[in-house]
Amino acid sequence: MRKTVEVDYSLWIAAPLKTVQSQFADLQHHIDANVHPKLRYELLAQEPRRARYRQEVKLLGMRQADLMDRRIDDDGSIHDESIDGFNKGAKIDFRFEPKLQSGQAGTEVHVKLRLQTPPFMGLLAPLLKKQVWKETDAAARQDKADIEGGHYRPSAALSAAMA
Repeated sequence: MRKTVEVDYSLWIAAPLKTVQSQFADLQHHIDANVHPKLRYELLAQEPRRARYRQEVKLLGMRQADLMDRRIDDDGSIHDESIDGFNKGAKIDFRFEPKLQSGQAGTEVHVKLRLQTPPFMGLLAPLLKKQVWKETDAAARQDKADIEGGHYRPSAALSAAMA
């Protein structure tokens, strides 16, 4: 029996809202800078508020490849959905909000990830949830380091499209 695994995650980044939104949306930067060494991306199509890409990740010792469809809302929220592959139907939603932390301006990133366990592996749901949370935390911290370390420079085209 398949079970749905859901992970809610938040992380504060010391950077303006538009910079954080732009970095999270910039798949080409993630590829060029190898922001997430454990993830592999192949950008197939890019429009101002849409993208299609392939993503490969290893979870629970299994290499998982998915064809992802990305949509970016007017408010900068990002919605990724696996439309084909190992995790077909999985969804990742990113929301961003300006937030002060210890008097410093920054951006709170909220990530919600939903996926089903592989067929006949429903008993692995708690282990999968723990692994997905760990990988989400690692990826978000890599984005944070990329942004706060000054490695990310918003492209003019992407910034204009997200304005």
